[in-house]
Amino acid sequence: MNRTVNRMENRTVNRIALLTALAVAIADANVTARAAGSKEDEAFQTQLFGHALNTKQNHACFSRVYDVGHLAQHPRQNVRTMLLLVTGNASSDNAPDYGLGIGVTFRKSGTHFESAGNCGAIHDTADAGGSAGVAHCGVDCDGGSIDVAIKDAKSVLVSIPEGARLWRAGSDEEEPGNTRKRFGADDKVFRLDKVALTQCLRLADDNKVKAMLRRGQ
Repeated sequence: MNRTVNRMENRTVNRIALLTALAVAIADANVTARAAGSKEDEAFQTQLFGHALNTKQNHACFSRVYDVGHLAQHPRQNVRTMLLLVTGNASSDNAPDYGLGIGVTFRKSGTHFESAGNCGAIHDTADAGGSAGVAHCGVDCDGGSIDVAIKDAKSVLVSIPEGARLWRAGSDEEEPGNTRKRFGADDKVFRLDKVALTQCLRLADDNKVKAMLRRGQ
């Protein structure tokens, strides 16, 4: 009799444990789904970060250095180097959303300039008449717009159709004049290639983000 009771108790305990584990798994899946957002967002995140967003920030770094030969063939391109840090945020009230930081130098100056933008969810692009696979990012203070689109597994296309507001790297002071004019007639679309996160350390705005980049997050 005791053996029968014990077997029944064990089955009950095992069943409760199984149901608890299943409930936790479903809850985790729901949290990840809410963080990732729409199917368009999830596809964008998977291609950009290697997986859909969960409740943590994730980063991706892209870079391009244009050599002398390329610049000679494109005399109306002023951009000489470009560095891009994309941040995926799943913890904000409007999650998922994206932020980006850009570092750029121009052919006639060795000065490092920066810009930054905030982007909404990918599926919100229909109202702007754009592709559902593009992050449309606005630069503060009517500083222009910067779009990021997936090109392939190792590269993105960055579009800056009307230039963007710039400031000197490491400075909070506004650059005098219309900094958008630093972008030339051929500085509209750039293909950037994925690089190690540590290459974007200088674009990180605080020590916490720098630590995440060093850990490959």
